[in-house]
Amino acid sequence: MKKSKALQKRWTTQEWFYLGSLVFGLALGIVGASIMASRPNIPDHSAKLLEATGVEPWYALSKVSIESVAGRPTLKFSDHINDLNGKTVQLRGYITPLQIGSEQKHFILSPKPPTCAFCMPGGPDEMVEVFTRTPVKYSIDPVTVSGTFALLQHDSGGLFYRLANAEPVQSAGRL
Repeated sequence: MKKSKALQKRWTTQEWFYLGSLVFGLALGIVGASIMASRPNIPDHSAKLLEATGVEPWYALSKVSIESVAGRPTLKFSDHINDLNGKTVQLRGYITPLQIGSEQKHFILSPKPPTCAFCMPGGPDEMVEVFTRTPVKYSIDPVTVSGTFALLQHDSGGLFYRLANAEPVQSAGRL
């Protein structure tokens, strides 16, 4: 018996190239899928983690603008922010340490977690300088603190807000 001509055909270089490309692409897809499947879980830093009853929302603190008064830049805060000045306020956010050690009495609180030891986590409307009465243990999770809120018009560090005499707060199963 003779083999049919279809079975006797030799593959051309171009056909081998296409077959090799197909096998290589499949192998790359399998490797890529296995890498994605073994990737560690990314922590959830969504705004929902910062929401809690009685906590001032961060978007409220962003209602500030800079105006020129007598040739000098001056901060113009919204009426809501002005109403908070001097009052006890609860804030929930991420600690950016300003001291060495796991216990912090002076730190920056922000709605964004720190990503670099030498970088601030946001703009001045997204940071509050916090001074606490008792140390707060540093955590990568958000914390809630309560203290006396102050507006800073001409802070040498460029900050807009400060929370003094602050204490950690336990709220709805959160600290």
